[in-house]
Amino acid sequence: SRSGTRCNGMLMKKINYIEFSVISPQMILKMSALEIKSPETYDKDGYPMESGLMDPHLGVINPGLRCKTCGQKMKQCPGHFGHVELVRPVVHSEFGKRLELLLHGTCQGCGKTVLPDDKLEQFRPFLNTDVDVPKRINAKTKKVKKCPHCGFERGQIFLDKPTNFFLNKERIYPTQIRDWVEKIPTKDLEFFGYNPERIKPEWFVLTAMPVPPITIRPSITLESGIKSEDDLTHKLVDIIRINMRLKDNIEAGAPQLIIEDLWDLLQYHATTYFDNNTAGVPPAKHRSGRALRTLVQRLKGKKGRFRYNLTGKRVNF
Repeated sequence: SRSGTRCNGMLMKKINYIEFSVISPQMILKMSALEIKSPETYDKDGYPMESGLMDPHLGVINPGLRCKTCGQKMKQCPGHFGHVELVRPVVHSEFGKRLELLLHGTCQGCGKTVLPDDKLEQFRPFLNTDVDVPKRINAKTKKVKKCPHCGFERGQIFLDKPTNFFLNKERIYPTQIRDWVEKIPTKDLEFFGYNPERIKPEWFVLTAMPVPPITIRPSITLESGIKSEDDLTHKLVDIIRINMRLKDNIEAGAPQLIIEDLWDLLQYHATTYFDNNTAGVPPAKHRSGRALRTLVQRLKGKKGRFRYNLTGKRVNF
């Protein structure tokens, strides 16, 4: 929300507040200028591939060219997002723990919290205080064997970090997790600390992935004339490639085992795309053996965006 005042011909804007949230699939599609379908970046003549990761619809990094989305040159074009439609959904690796809390506390059959309504209402006074309500609810729901609302037999949920969920030692896949958390009624979500108008837990399971603009991951041309791609682009190529293989295998009616393997591989690439330093996941590497710097690595630590590029520096004299 912004309020603006005109001052010598320019519109000066004042930002009232910034809000952080989780992006919804609808928003990903709304922001996107293009669906990325091809894992190729450039053709053999050095031109960007149509619907590829370097398509000029996503912005321009060459001084002479114009952006195909907004028609502006490199200096004016801010870059535009694209998106990849995932054939099978994957869990967003940073939200595995939150999903685990929700699955522990709710019923797979009807989606309601497995506490009688009066017991649940006892937590309402603590909602906007320092009390960790979800943790307390979980302590109470752990021992419940049967859902008081629909009589559904409950299983044991186990999270093999970061993203593999097991129900009674049997693997449950992101499609089932998404269906499960979609059933949770909005009034129950408040007790787990979510504002249902702004955020829905099924968004923690990704069905589409945003592809950042080229300006965030520019190609560099080495002295020898070889083009070198950014680490994020490498990672996105992996995601799109496996996504295409998964699609081909599903359409060809491949055995379930192969599909699950490829699905796990897609999950691996998505996890390392967000954070290549996730515990329990081997880091994705270049051919040279250097680990890729993906999104979290760009922000974190001394050499990350915040400490390296954004905070003020003080120097003698």
